[in-house]
Amino acid sequence: MRQWIVAALLTLRFGAAAQVHTFDTGSLDWGATGDPTSENAAWIANGGNPGGYIRVTDAAVGGTWYFDAPQDFTGNKCDAYGKFLRYDQFTSDTANQQQTAGRPDVLLFGAGLILAFDNPNNPGLSWTHYDVPLSTGAGWRINDNNGPLATETQIRAALADVSGLRIRGEYRSQDDFGGLDNVVLESNFRFDLDGNDDSGAFNGDYLSDTLCALPARIVDEDIILTSEASVDSIRVRILFPFALEQLIASGSLPFSIMVQGLSSAQVTLVNTGQASTSDFVAALKALLFQDLSPTPLRDTRLIEFRVFTSCGEASVVNAYLPVFPKPFAGFDGDTTACAGGNVLALFDLLGGVPEPGGFWKPATVTGGIFDPDRDAPGDYLYILPDAGECPGDTARVSVIVQQGFDLQNDTTICYEDTLALTIPPGLANWQWSDGSRGQSLAVTEPGEYGLSGQLGECTFSDSMNVGFFTCRECPFYAPNAFSPNDDGENDQFQVFLPCLWAQFRLEVFDRWGNLVFAADDPETGWDGAARGREPVPGVYVWQVEWTGELFGQPRVVKKAGDVLLVR
Repeated sequence: MRQWIVAALLTLRFGAAAQVHTFDTGSLDWGATGDPTSENAAWIANGGNPGGYIRVTDAAVGGTWYFDAPQDFTGNKCDAYGKFLRYDQFTSDTANQQQTAGRPDVLLFGAGLILAFDNPNNPGLSWTHYDVPLSTGAGWRINDNNGPLATETQIRAALADVSGLRIRGEYRSQDDFGGLDNVVLESNFRFDLDGNDDSGAFNGDYLSDTLCALPARIVDEDIILTSEASVDSIRVRILFPFALEQLIASGSLPFSIMVQGLSSAQVTLVNTGQASTSDFVAALKALLFQDLSPTPLRDTRLIEFRVFTSCGEASVVNAYLPVFPKPFAGFDGDTTACAGGNVLALFDLLGGVPEPGGFWKPATVTGGIFDPDRDAPGDYLYILPDAGECPGDTARVSVIVQQGFDLQNDTTICYEDTLALTIPPGLANWQWSDGSRGQSLAVTEPGEYGLSGQLGECTFSDSMNVGFFTCRECPFYAPNAFSPNDDGENDQFQVFLPCLWAQFRLEVFDRWGNLVFAADDPETGWDGAARGREPVPGVYVWQVEWTGELFGQPRVVKKAGDVLLVR
């Protein structure tokens, strides 16, 4: 009730509708500049004139601080010419104030100009009311209080393109604070696509409910358009339109408005000379957003509104239309992936023309990419989710992973054995690593053996290493007699070692224990000579030691015996 009474009093005092900030519920985004302790004005709930007000505290470090008006007081305010800027103000301390020729009390920025105004008196300790005329002859000057008087053309130009408004709050060099209430800019223009802001958008914008189907309206039911200056036209356009998006009219438009560009992404409503603001409101309510594509994309559309009055562009606001018609997730798909093979993009496996922007459930290790070595086979759902009350859609991709075959594990067998490798069940078009295509492959030598072939739709290959080792002690032979008589038979004594060896040593001794012969290779034989003398018949003792291999491990073998040298 109190707010209604205050609003009524302001209307009686200031006449026609205006931009009014009474600060009964908050600071309304007012700021401070110059030398304040904070760039944001503080809202005080009680103590205003009446109700709440805003307050700014001086930082007292130099400079002069001003109340800084928010966006509501900017833009085209051309119809305010000849009217007033009104406000109530107080200061916390009037001692040592600057009385005249100080900083401007009001600064109006617009059209590249700075208009300065000096009130005849400073604010007091209690609320002081000011009425600042917005016209020539009132004392507006260019840049500061000492600048040339502003002309009517300059004032009108600044009001038609207001970029800032500041009200002085500091009047002395010592610290203080000041309050501001009931700021009124008598500009009757207002354009708000959502009058009570219940859509969640502010500053004249409109946010539509989520749209499940089209066409759809582009303004709220409580759209407001007021203007003392004549409205010449309103241009409506879809920003960044997709294909086949357009603005259409539902029913007939007021006869006083001519429509240019209907059924396109841009429409201009033109005043034929007799249109009222209510005619423009009716025309905007009749405009609809339409998308004629078979599958409209799920996204938020942005529609821009520009209002032009007899004194230029007056407002730019936007409508936001979240369009979420039932999407198409595609047709179900099935595929087989090969273990160890290439990854698959699940989206590409859907049939039809699915819409992007969905998600996969369960999620793959790498979003939307199926890796047969990291992801489990099964059903993967592509989900375009519901949006509010608008239904989504789901499609399925079933993935089977064809596993390969294992030839065998690497192994080692005995030299005297043979390993038979056979093809696994179900393998087709196989080939062994030696190029053969038999059902089996006999392995008789160490090495790597491989097999390739096809299982289902996948081609696999595998290989194994086969090693060989000695499985029984080497059957060496040492003769017990030899006759070095150069007859070509049994002329040398040697140890026959038909196995692999890493180290070898053969030594022969006479009856007195003297070393008469030594060899480091079993292929080297003794011809019976000793210390350069002819062979001496008799019995000789030999001993042999070699390092061989048994079951893959080094094995040292020592043997000894005697041999008869016969002449």
